[in-house]
Amino acid sequence: MSDLHALDNSVERSPVVEDYWRKFCVATGLDPSTPYQAWYFGDSAELAHELVELVLHGPKRATAGLSEFNDQMPLVKPVAGGYSVLTERDGTPRAVIRTTVLERRAFAEVDAAFAWDEGEGDRTLADWMDGHRRFFTRELALLGRTFDEAMAVDLERFELLYPFDVAHNPVNCGPRLLPCLLPGAMSASAALQTQYYARDHGFGVFFEAGRLKDIADFVARFNAQRDGVWVAADRGQVLGTIVIDGGASDDPKSAQLRWFIVADALRGKGMGRRMMHAAMAFASGRYARVHLGTFAGLHAARRLYEEFGFTQTLERRSIQWGPGVLEQHWEWTR
Repeated sequence: MSDLHALDNSVERSPVVEDYWRKFCVATGLDPSTPYQAWYFGDSAELAHELVELVLHGPKRATAGLSEFNDQMPLVKPVAGGYSVLTERDGTPRAVIRTTVLERRAFAEVDAAFAWDEGEGDRTLADWMDGHRRFFTRELALLGRTFDEAMAVDLERFELLYPFDVAHNPVNCGPRLLPCLLPGAMSASAALQTQYYARDHGFGVFFEAGRLKDIADFVARFNAQRDGVWVAADRGQVLGTIVIDGGASDDPKSAQLRWFIVADALRGKGMGRRMMHAAMAFASGRYARVHLGTFAGLHAARRLYEEFGFTQTLERRSIQWGPGVLEQHWEWTR
């Protein structure tokens, strides 16, 4: 293979980039030594700026690259679940993203759903094909080669995590599920839970106090290696959360699913299933057992628990939160 230096869009880990990453990590409880990549979009300063602006202030939540080039450039090859600092071409940091879905297909097999998520042009497949055919042709021409639609491409979907204000307020791409312990998200979750259980189950401030304490304890001991947090956000608001708490017990093979709540605005739109899928994909790769506590009467949640392989193991009357309820315990085992 010819020298790929001309196609390398990684950037130097300058003090500015490192400080940007450190600020994100400190704010989210992530270990600053967590691996990350630093890179820019495209093959020009103008394109790099245009596309990072589409991430920050538009619908861009995906990107694509030729697989054979990625395989030879580990500094920019996408990593499932990996973090990236997006920069301008000159290395100025602009955003932190996290890869959520990664797949490899032939160029000719890319579908309209991916073109829509990439968020460029008019977001149609025809426009995506035209733009990327021209881009890949330019890249290959630097190596004296021609483009072939049978070539494999890496299709990377990601979520914007930082800056926090724009992460909470996605533009023209619908509610997002953000895989990160974002500042303020869990306190907003406590408020959603308190309001829901007060309205529908008669719980009051005693429940709220307990929920706030439990959430504060979790946030204080959060460890991204064992714990997972997903935040549903849209239009500047937190509209749901789900948590896998790997520190809930002393058993390293066991975790607890906690604080699963979806705001009324998102109910019946598939967000709850997306949240369960993300949480259980994380948990099933780390734990042999996941348990949860809930109440009788939460029918939509029960259907999801059963769909994802949970079995009810216990039901008993409880007055722990004020009004009497039938408290349930559910368990998933690998």
